Amino acid sequence: MQISENKVKFEYNGVILFLSFCGEGVWRLQSVKDGKSDDYGASQVLSRDLGEKPFDVTREITADETKGFLTVRGDDGSFVTADKKYITFYDPSGNARKIITRISRKRNEISAAFLLGNKDAVYGTGERFDSVNQRGKSTVIYAIDKWCSKHGNSYVPVPFVIISDCTAVFQNRFELSRINARSRLEFIQSDAVLDLYVMYASSPDKLLTAYSRISGFAPLPPKWAFGTLVCRYHPEFAAKEGVYAMSEEMKKNGFPWDGIIMEGFRSWKTEKWDEQREISEKLHADNKKVMIYEQCGRFPDSYHSEKLGLEDKLAVNFPDNVQLHETRSLNLIDNLHRKSMKCYDLTNPETVEKWNGIWDKFRDEMLIDGAKIDFCEQFPDDKPLRFFDGRETPGAHHWYPVLYNSLRYRQFNQSDRGGLCFSRGGGIGAQRYPFIWAGDQMREYRFFKNVIKAALSLGLSGVPFVSWDMAGYMPAINPLDRLEESKIFIRGVEFTCFSPVIQTHGKVKRPYDFDEHTKDVYRAYSTLHKKLRPYLLEQAEISCKTGLPLMRHLFLYDCKDEKLRGIEDEYMLGSALLIAPVTGRGKKRNIYLPKGKWQDIFTKKEYEGGKTIKNYPVPLESIPVFRLLDAPSHTVEKVLSDSSALINEINSFVKG
Repeated sequence: MQISENKVKFEYNGVILFLSFCGEGVWRLQSVKDGKSDDYGASQVLSRDLGEKPFDVTREITADETKGFLTVRGDDGSFVTADKKYITFYDPSGNARKIITRISRKRNEISAAFLLGNKDAVYGTGERFDSVNQRGKSTVIYAIDKWCSKHGNSYVPVPFVIISDCTAVFQNRFELSRINARSRLEFIQSDAVLDLYVMYASSPDKLLTAYSRISGFAPLPPKWAFGTLVCRYHPEFAAKEGVYAMSEEMKKNGFPWDGIIMEGFRSWKTEKWDEQREISEKLHADNKKVMIYEQCGRFPDSYHSEKLGLEDKLAVNFPDNVQLHETRSLNLIDNLHRKSMKCYDLTNPETVEKWNGIWDKFRDEMLIDGAKIDFCEQFPDDKPLRFFDGRETPGAHHWYPVLYNSLRYRQFNQSDRGGLCFSRGGGIGAQRYPFIWAGDQMREYRFFKNVIKAALSLGLSGVPFVSWDMAGYMPAINPLDRLEESKIFIRGVEFTCFSPVIQTHGKVKRPYDFDEHTKDVYRAYSTLHKKLRPYLLEQAEISCKTGLPLMRHLFLYDCKDEKLRGIEDEYMLGSALLIAPVTGRGKKRNIYLPKGKWQDIFTKKEYEGGKTIKNYPVPLESIPVFRLLDAPSHTVEKVLSDSSALINEINSFVKG
C-alpha cells in the first residue's frame, strides 16, 4: 500500500488499483495502465478537447493496512475497506453502501463485479428501448442503429447505472464495454482499464448531480427549442418552394410552430447558399428559426469539398487512406454494405479552424440557427485510425460524435440568437448538446411504450432533454395501424404535448394532411404545449443545475416506494405534472399515483396518492395528466390557469 497525491495504490486479487476520494459520496477506483493510473478517462478527455478544466477532484485521505486489511478514510468520515474477498464502500454513518466481490483480468478484458440485492432495480446504461430497469439483462455499451428495432440497440449508450438502493457506478471509458445486471452488477471493459466512480447518496437526484459534475451539466437550450419543430424527409425541404408551402399550410391551419429542420437541403452545396439565405430571412421575419441537416463529421462529396477548400490532410487517416469504412451495423436498409466516408480530424487544429469558418458562414451569413446531426453511430473504431494528435483508436466510435456535436452546439451559441443541436447519437457527455431524439420508429402503437422507455432511461443516464419523431418516422407495416394512422397520430401528439419538444418528421402524413377532426385535436394539443413553455423553461433550468431530466422516471419522485420501480409507462414532467400516456387501442388504463395529493388537470377531480386507479377512462382525444398540488413550481398553476380555454376545448372533443 502506498499513498501519493491523495491516491492509495494497493493490490486486490493480483490487480494493482488506485483509490481516491472525490467528495460528496463519490470514490474513484482505477486500474493500472503502464504502471500508473490514467487520470484521463472519458469525461476528462472530453473536457480537455472542449478546452475545459477536467474533473480531477481528489480530497484528502488517510490509510492504514493491518494484516492485509486496508482501510482508506475520506475527510467527511466515509471510508473504504479492502481485504482478500471484498472492497466495501461505507458512508459517514458506517453503513456499507456498495461491495465489490471481484476484479479480474481475462485476455483483453478487465471486469469488476458488485453485489446486488434481490429486489434491486438497475437503471441507466443510456438509451434503452426494451426496458428502463435493466436488471436481469446483459447490456452492450456500443452505439448502433438497428432501424425501427426495440431490443438490444441504443443510439446513446452510457456506462452509468443507478441502483434502487441509491447507489451508482460509472465506468469512465469510451471503449466498448458490457454491463451484466443479473445476480451481480458486473462491468466488463474491453481494450482499456477500469476507471470506476462509485457513488452513494440519500436520493437518486443527488447521484445524477454527482454524475453531471464529472461528465458535464447540460447547457440550457434556447426558449424556442421547447416548442414545435417541423422537419420533413428529402426532397420536400430541398428547395424553397417546399419550405414556403409548408409555412403556408401551417399558417392556414392555425398550427403553432417555432422552427424548421431542413432535411434535404444540404448545407455544403455552395450553389444553394443564396437560396438558403433567402429562406432564412423570410422565416426569421415571421419569427421562425431555421435548422439544417448534416451527417456527423462527414466531408461533403469531392466536388463540394474542393470548392470549400477541404483538403485530405484535414481528414482522419485510415491508415494510408482518408476513406473510412462505417462501423458494422445491423441496419439492413441504410447499411447493408459498409459504406465509405471521409471524416474531419477533430484533433487537428487546422481542421477545426477550417470547419468552424465554414459553419460561421452558415450561422452569420445564411442565418442558420442550428443543425440536426444524423448517423452519429457510424464512426468506426474496429481498425486502427491515425489522428493528428496521435490518440489511440479504441473508443473513437463514442468520443467522436460527442465531441463533434458539442463543438457544433457551442458554435451556434456564439450567436446572440442562440442555437440548437438536434442529435440522435453519442455516449458519455451526450447531455452537452441538447436535444437527443430517439431515432427511427414506425407509426405503430407498438413503438410508443419503447420511446417512453428510451426517454426515461436516458434521463436516468444524465441526459435531460429528449425528443421523438412524433408518432413515428416510418409508415406502419401493420395493416390495422395503417388504417388507424389518424388515431395513432392523435395519441402521439397527446404524448409529445407533455414532453420537451414536438418534432414532426418522417415519411408519413404531416399534421395538415389529416381530416378536420384530427387537425382540430392536433391544433389544441400543440397550442397547449406552447402554453406550457414557461413551466418547461422553469424545469429545464433545474435540469441544467442538477442533472435531473425533464421527463423523470417515477423512481426519482419517491425512491422508497417499491411500486414505482417497475412503472415504465408513466413519468413526471418536471416536478409538478404526472403523465400517463395511452400507448395502445384501449379506452381504459390503470394509473398508479405515488404519495401526495393530485388533481386531474382536465376533470379537476382530486386524488390521494399511494393508490392505483383502475380502469381510468382514456377516450381517444384524452391523456391522463395529474398536477401535484403542493409541487415546488412557481409557474405551473398560472400556466394551467392560462390554458383553461384550451383544456375546455380538449374536454369538448372527448364529450363529442
